[in-house]
Amino acid sequence: MRIIFCISFLFYSTLSLSQLSSNEWHKGIVVTTDQDTISGEIKYDFSSNMITLIKNESVIAFSSYKLVYFEIYDESYKSFREFYAIPHKNASNYLTPTLFELQFEGVLSLLSREKIVLETSSVGYGYGVPIISQPTVRYDFYFLTKTGKLTQFSGSKRDLLRILVKKKNKLQSFIRGNRLKTDDLRDLVRIIAFYNSI
Repeated sequence: MRIIFCISFLFYSTLSLSQLSSNEWHKGIVVTTDQDTISGEIKYDFSSNMITLIKNESVIAFSSYKLVYFEIYDESYKSFREFYAIPHKNASNYLTPTLFELQFEGVLSLLSREKIVLETSSVGYGYGVPIISQPTVRYDFYFLTKTGKLTQFSGSKRDLLRILVKKKNKLQSFIRGNRLKTDDLRDLVRIIAFYNSI
């Protein structure tokens, strides 16, 4: 029985991994630093800051150093998604082009970088219950001003109000009144849209 469960779980995990957007090919366009615009099938990878493009059966890899922008149509989300290569300080404190997804554009724009984490949970209660791990997409959030200042946001309400201190009181009322979570992507888009409107 346990063997059957393990096999079915492994199949489920593989299925879940293959269904993640970053593991799928998407129709889209790429704009390079050489000012070329190329259309084709695109797969992106935030961990390596690279994309792979299939055009006329040729496979081309682009690092963030060679990219300005790319856009895909994501069948899972049924919408277009936009990505930019923006200079950002890496772990060694050097500015390097880094891939970001645009979530909301305005005076203050909301960007994100997705990462895949394994979430573990138990099936049932009691001793010896199987524990399963499932790949899940999580986001690191960033704010971008019109002047090009990029600020990482932890997702906490306290951090949000510290960064956006000039409109703190109105933001607090809006978040409380609408029961919004500052670490939830959809809610955060609403919060930044409101911030830009006041």
